[in-house]
Amino acid sequence: MKALFLGNVAADTANGIMDRLPPGLSVEIVADPQLLMRSPETAVDVDILVTNHWSADYPPAPGVKLVQSVATGIELIDLAALPRRVTVCNAFGHETAIAEYILMVMLVWSHRFREIEGDFRARSSWQPSWVQSGAPHGEILGSTVGIVGLGRVGHEVARRAAAFGCRVIAANRGVREPENGVERIFPLNELDQMLPQCDYVVLCTALSPETEGLIDARRLARMKSSAFLVNIARGAVIDEDASYAALRDRTIGGAALDVWWRYPNAAEPERRPSRHPFHELPNVIMTPHCSGWTEGMVARRWAEVAGNINRFSRGEPLQNVVVTT
Repeated sequence: MKALFLGNVAADTANGIMDRLPPGLSVEIVADPQLLMRSPETAVDVDILVTNHWSADYPPAPGVKLVQSVATGIELIDLAALPRRVTVCNAFGHETAIAEYILMVMLVWSHRFREIEGDFRARSSWQPSWVQSGAPHGEILGSTVGIVGLGRVGHEVARRAAAFGCRVIAANRGVREPENGVERIFPLNELDQMLPQCDYVVLCTALSPETEGLIDARRLARMKSSAFLVNIARGAVIDEDASYAALRDRTIGGAALDVWWRYPNAAEPERRPSRHPFHELPNVIMTPHCSGWTEGMVARRWAEVAGNINRFSRGEPLQNVVVTT
């Protein structure tokens, strides 16, 4: 049996779990997909493909039976380019890290932390303090948090926000009973009713035809002018042009963006994440798709990937099955 670990994240995973792989498993690590293109024979006898991307341009892998993603989203895996009867599984372990990130940016925003800390560091400014009768900053106690997409991450956000004394509501594609501190769940088609109530709007939904462009100019206009938008889902869930205009013109108060519309490539390793200059807007917190990238997440995800490879080798049921082609 042979496993191919394709891509830089998969290569890191392979090196991290090598001692947990089944005895006798042949392992091929190709960190740069271009190398696979130059050595197509590598893919011919592969049984297990570990990656987060697969394209019709890649050499055929007719023997693949398991595609184990090293990410949660599988939108970069071209399912039509895989052989028939392939099981595709994803990996999680990121829920805690992303939920902590979301609460962190909410607190940073409400407490005006970046502004106050920066001015005090640069100019010894005491203006925000009671010492000079400064205007008090905010807190998240009593605020309303609206979560769009109540999956694994959404539930972890809800539990933490409720523990901070927030009112938590949500919009979700599937109808379910509220739990984990959630007061009410709106159907996704009633999102317009939820948005005006929210001080914080947190996007945790998967990207699909239903959610692409979900937050457009019309929905941004339905939010409070003080609302803070957090996107850890996918960049395409928000309309790029409309979100930049809303933040530039203060249609909404601010945003924390961890996922984007453009990503680096070999030609532009430090590529700007949007065609708009979000980096010039003081009301935007920007991070490079790293909210879930913690040491704990890596350990949990590696364990999930290793576990599924071992289950497959023993003929046991797999975890986190997304689809069978």
